[in-house]
Amino acid sequence: MPLNDAKPRADDIADAIRARICLQPVTDQTLLLEGTLAAEFGVSRTPVRQALQRLSYEGLIEVRTGVGSFANALDPADRGLHLAVHCGLLRLVGALPDAPVPRDIARRLDGLSRQAQHPEPMDATTTFELVSELNANLSRLIPDPVIADAHLVSGWRVLRWFLADLHHDESDTPRTVVNLCRLGEAGAGNGRAALFAAAAALFEPSR
Repeated sequence: MPLNDAKPRADDIADAIRARICLQPVTDQTLLLEGTLAAEFGVSRTPVRQALQRLSYEGLIEVRTGVGSFANALDPADRGLHLAVHCGLLRLVGALPDAPVPRDIARRLDGLSRQAQHPEPMDATTTFELVSELNANLSRLIPDPVIADAHLVSGWRVLRWFLADLHHDESDTPRTVVNLCRLGEAGAGNGRAALFAAAAALFEPSR
């Protein structure tokens, strides 16, 4: 992922490493060393450390003192559980007291809907960009910070499974991604509860 011409800040470094982790096989457990990353991005260790702390908070890496940081591998046997947990979190938010979707988020969801309807094949990079943007906006709608954090972590796991399925030519993945990104077309104007209920329905086992 290209970075800005200026020295990348912690957020830019986190964005680059996050994409790298999500686009690699889910069973990989890559070692991430502060010194190596600092040299790669041309910065001191401080912004690298901040970026790694952010990724640890998001559940994407595990920081081991004295060793380094490891991208968290996912066990294929847990795929169904991870999707079920994400569905449950979406339904939980849908059951909270309702609230309107703010205009700025509604506009972003509408923009995602338009992006997802391009006729070109859905590749890994496009899938990553669409779903990560969707998850970030949905997390902003969750009023309880504990549930919002759980949704964020769960969302990264689901995105990694989507990308793994796409790599193995699972035909349902592009359709599911498009349907998720089109949630804003009908759901955003009906409030938060309807939006999250519609999202949860896409993860039901019967789909």
